[in-house]
Amino acid sequence: MIFNSIAFFIFFTTVALVNYGIPVKFRWFWILAASMFFYVYSMPFYYFLVPVFIILITYFGGIQIEKAVSPREEKFFYLLSMISNIAVLIFFKYTNFFTSTLFDLINFSRQKISHAGQNLQNGLLIHMLAPLGISYITFQAIGYLIEIKRGNHPAEKNLGHFASFLLFFPKIIAGPIERAHHFLPQLKKTKAPDYENLSTGLKQILWGLFKKLVIADRLSIYVSAVFEHTENHNGFTLILTTVFYVFEMYADFSGYTDMALGFAKILGFDLMPNFNRPLFAKSVTEFWRKWHMTLSTWFADYFYTPVAVEKRDWGKWAVVYASFTTFIVLGFWHGANWTFIAFGFLHGLILAIEFLTQKTRKNLRKKIPAFINDKLGTAFTFCYFAFSLIFFRAANLTAAFDVIKGMRHLKGPLFDPNPYMIVYPIFGIAVLLAVEWTDNSKKPTIALFNHQNIIVRFSAYLVISILILLLGVFDGGQFIYAQF
Repeated sequence: MIFNSIAFFIFFTTVALVNYGIPVKFRWFWILAASMFFYVYSMPFYYFLVPVFIILITYFGGIQIEKAVSPREEKFFYLLSMISNIAVLIFFKYTNFFTSTLFDLINFSRQKISHAGQNLQNGLLIHMLAPLGISYITFQAIGYLIEIKRGNHPAEKNLGHFASFLLFFPKIIAGPIERAHHFLPQLKKTKAPDYENLSTGLKQILWGLFKKLVIADRLSIYVSAVFEHTENHNGFTLILTTVFYVFEMYADFSGYTDMALGFAKILGFDLMPNFNRPLFAKSVTEFWRKWHMTLSTWFADYFYTPVAVEKRDWGKWAVVYASFTTFIVLGFWHGANWTFIAFGFLHGLILAIEFLTQKTRKNLRKKIPAFINDKLGTAFTFCYFAFSLIFFRAANLTAAFDVIKGMRHLKGPLFDPNPYMIVYPIFGIAVLLAVEWTDNSKKPTIALFNHQNIIVRFSAYLVISILILLLGVFDGGQFIYAQF
């Protein structure tokens, strides 16, 4: 049940109406019931046992960590809870990758040493889908346990509240990765949903639908047609498709986030923001402060900082080492494929370079006009991210390098089976950039969705709605990040 489906809108309308009608002190129970229904509706019932296990092991583990009377007891319950969560994630997401890699190494060794003719088959493959939102649920559970261990957050005593935190349906498909200290207090508020929440939420949903239906799903038609047959296309087409994929990825993921925040807002909840106009970033370092912010800050707090602190005797190389290891793991988090590790490696590499060249770049900026420096930084960041997404999108490393090699051959016409396959997406991208630029302005008089003039504001809503109806692709697929 994806956000841009009729089934979801019927479901959410029902949830919202009941949420407005019941006493506020019971809304956590209604939210939990709706989230459980959403999960069971989206997957076979037996998959629901996985998040139930995570909820129970984390809930009781958190209480035992807080109640522990000795460091040894605290460590025992902490490790038990953490290992249980990580084991679930590894089993569903990485079992096939690890076992396949092991069998590949065994078969390679057998051929080189004993010249065996027949390869061994991997009999350890699991033929199961990963449960819905498994990465996001597990990461929130792990963060919760770490904060209790650090003494930064008390263990939640209400099992229903804790289950609502992990299962809250607007964020379960692809985040944001919430923090317990931010979400749990909202379940205890007595303030009922109000008009301001409704208005803000509807605007976020409308803008998210535009991104998803008009930009992401329309770009997906072109991008998929090219990347599924890269050998048939020239360099110009591959370059354009790579650029298009950046906007497809951004519009798809940020569009989902806008809708998630909007649905949550209508129900009276504030979720953590996940994007802050990353395509305007002037460096890759800044980009990762603006892209998938809840994932970036999660890794910064629970992985990067501990690694950097542990290696602090290395001086500045501790930062380099922490950046590399963090982004290798972050890349691997996206999926069990060497392409994602390559994606992480590329970003770890450029972040290390940017850190090591801070002084040099600062001196260069003094010699270049600020406007030119900013534009060059934004252009480089965009191009580097686009290049890294070749690996993110490719089925394997060979396919990724084939795309890169194919970009050298610029002869031949641009792939354009239907003019509207290019014209409509470019128009949508132009609207996206224009809106984000105006919303980023310090002058609220030109921010369209928040314009002081009610006529201008409602005209913007009307135009976006018409564009969705005229240009939207209403039979598009799942959100890209739902697979992670």
